[in-house]
Amino acid sequence: MAIIKIIEDRMNADRDILEVGVQSILLVEDNIRYYSTYLPAIYKLVLQQSSEFLSEALNEQQQVLSKRARPKILFATNYNDAVDLYERYKDNLLGVLSDVGFVIDKRDSSDNEKFDAGIDLCKLIKKDKPLMPFLLQSSQESMRETAEELGVDFIVKYSKTLLQELSDYINREFYFGDFVFKYPDSEREAGRARNLREFQDMLVTIPDKVLMYHSSQNHISKWLFARGLFSIARKIEALDCKDFSSTEEIRITLVRAIMDFRSMSGQGVVAKFDPHTYDEYIWFARMGEGSLGGKARGLAFINSMIHRFNLYDKYDTGRILIPRTVVVATDYFDDFIAENGLQYVINSDLSDDEILSEFVSSRLPERLVDDLRAFIRTARRPLAIRSSSKLEDSHYQPFAGIYSTYMIPLTENEDQMLRLIGKAIKSVYASVFFSASRAYITATSNLLSDEKMAVVIQEVCGTEDQGYFFPTVSGVARSLNFYPIGEEKPEDGIANIALGLGKLVVEGGITLRFSTKYPKNILQLSSTESTLRETQRDMYVLSLKPEEFKTSIDDAVNLKKIEIWKAGSFKNMKYVASTYDMNYNQISDSNLAEGRKIVTFSHILKYDSFPLAEILVELLRMGQEEMKSPVEIEFSINMDVPLGQERVFNILQIRPIVESSSRGTINWDDVDETKSLVYAESALGLGLIEEVSDIIYVRPENFDSINTQKIAEELDILNTKMKNRSENYVLIGPGRWGSSDPWLGIPVKWSQISEARVIVESGLENFRVGPSQGTHFFQNLTSFGVGYMTISPFLGDGIYDVSKLNGMEAVEETEFIRHVKFERPLYIFIDGRYSKGIIVEQ
Repeated sequence: MAIIKIIEDRMNADRDILEVGVQSILLVEDNIRYYSTYLPAIYKLVLQQSSEFLSEALNEQQQVLSKRARPKILFATNYNDAVDLYERYKDNLLGVLSDVGFVIDKRDSSDNEKFDAGIDLCKLIKKDKPLMPFLLQSSQESMRETAEELGVDFIVKYSKTLLQELSDYINREFYFGDFVFKYPDSEREAGRARNLREFQDMLVTIPDKVLMYHSSQNHISKWLFARGLFSIARKIEALDCKDFSSTEEIRITLVRAIMDFRSMSGQGVVAKFDPHTYDEYIWFARMGEGSLGGKARGLAFINSMIHRFNLYDKYDTGRILIPRTVVVATDYFDDFIAENGLQYVINSDLSDDEILSEFVSSRLPERLVDDLRAFIRTARRPLAIRSSSKLEDSHYQPFAGIYSTYMIPLTENEDQMLRLIGKAIKSVYASVFFSASRAYITATSNLLSDEKMAVVIQEVCGTEDQGYFFPTVSGVARSLNFYPIGEEKPEDGIANIALGLGKLVVEGGITLRFSTKYPKNILQLSSTESTLRETQRDMYVLSLKPEEFKTSIDDAVNLKKIEIWKAGSFKNMKYVASTYDMNYNQISDSNLAEGRKIVTFSHILKYDSFPLAEILVELLRMGQEEMKSPVEIEFSINMDVPLGQERVFNILQIRPIVESSSRGTINWDDVDETKSLVYAESALGLGLIEEVSDIIYVRPENFDSINTQKIAEELDILNTKMKNRSENYVLIGPGRWGSSDPWLGIPVKWSQISEARVIVESGLENFRVGPSQGTHFFQNLTSFGVGYMTISPFLGDGIYDVSKLNGMEAVEETEFIRHVKFERPLYIFIDGRYSKGIIVEQ
């Protein structure tokens, strides 16, 4: 083994040592008997050292890299080769082990051995690097006195304890094994650290004179180098005690350097969760051996991307990273179902409430409970418990927003916290079998029995304020903008942002919409009137009262919706709010002025207090290049941080925007849009849509936003009938389809309009609402290839021949809805290249 390793080390030395920074040990010995004894002994120690610091590795990949980072052995049998090796690799040399007598050149005969060549080598190296460890070994005991004069160690070759003495020297001087803190005057032990975590803790408590001794002698950097921790070792090696005004300043610098290193080491990897070693520096870990699920795969992808492109600290004003995350893999879902006998739920007719009750009253696997207990001991913020099913966020069926996400506050009582997190996980598991999930799975031609659920547990981005927890900014950004205005282009990207939790954004509430390339050109803020009318009215926050998290199919059971005019006292308002002066009918970008507060994000978008647009442009570009597809990113930002700390940009999710090749072509110059039933110049779609003969539309004359919930219920009934007949239809109505705010549109769930092949949002004279882009609902429309149009005929934007539809005999008619059927399939074409769409009777 030693023969193979020494050949490998010789071949890899330049690359590993000079390019990567791997450390080395120089052995100089010309006697075959002794180097055949030394080399196996040294390699045994080196490989043992390598296996010991594998505990620092977070996953298999880091373990492999740690093994490759072991010190290399440099071997010479003569003086000239020894000097050449020293000069070449001296900046990465742990120490030298040398015989006393050997030849000067490899061509010299052994008869010409220079009896003190090792002494010459020792003097040369000690003159160049006085602190370099050097061990002389000789068969002559008389050489011990010479070694002592040179200030180096010595062992006798004929000693019965030769290998033990060699081992002791290497462990002590090359800093293998534990780091032993010693008092400089007595060599008495002051403490011992087995790993980097214990070393960091010891640095805080060791006496000043012990700290100064080890710092001044470069012992700390040597120990780190020997463990393969090159980047932190080089950083600490470069420190000079003379540059610090006090020992305490050195202590703080060392601790901070190690904390930063441990944080960086946790970025970009998926660590295997170990309850014994898990701590706050491990950023992404997995419990279990099953699949991570789609959402977690996306998080692992973006975590790796942050690391590879050095995004973490690219911007001085903030850190870019995912929230601290643990994924409960799908094998725990299988175990939970099997151990509690819940397989019968798959084919049952239980209601959502009954299913949830069954799941919450069941027990999680014991080994999962043990891991969760270890995790919550390190939690520092409230937790989001999110779904991550096998089907979520795939390229063609993203399942966006189909399953539940629960948020729970952080409590000091460990048992109470464990109950909260357990209830949330079981509730997410139950959501697989809810009626809306079943309908979606059926619509995508999947089998319910094939779906597996992993769970993502993340710390919530934000800070506490008046009993609530929320971030400064939540948002969704997309690399494609299907509604460009002015000089914007579709490929410039688009973002929707809001104050508070992201529920408002993903469910279609009023948010601020801007092009990531032109963040200062915001249509909503183009006039005082539009700013007052079209900016955020409400915000979502998490209640920190544990008792408000109750078993419920509503995953927002403990979220509070607060009107913006009541949120003026929140600390985060100073980063996002402007003030309306009613006397002058003006809006000031200052939050300090007296008046109504309006969420405009001017401090961020206009004055660049945080480089949000720049970060989004970079992330969207990288995400699209890496995924080979347009992407959508969910994110949150916390700007409410203590003075001196960096603000945080958290990426919560990344998923592909589904696109398919257009079917068919059309020459718009030959189209007479005046003959169309519907014509739109703001449309998203997949080309020709065939075999649709039905139109279901909301009767404009009967529409009132107060009745939108009733309209949704009527649509649910009609959609079920169409589904039973395996027929599709065009759906037309005012406002935002799928909005969680019934005042902005009809609050349908996807299962209530699942048979629609084209959805049209038509503005009315007295009901003008922006489009649904940026919502989970919108994402699901595009994933199913559903045509999507927005029109405002009263403004000259598009055509809607409602009189034609009103004149037809109704297949079915309710208080708010009419269903008409044409004898022949309609001609429907949506051209995403030009954002145009048309529906014509054939």
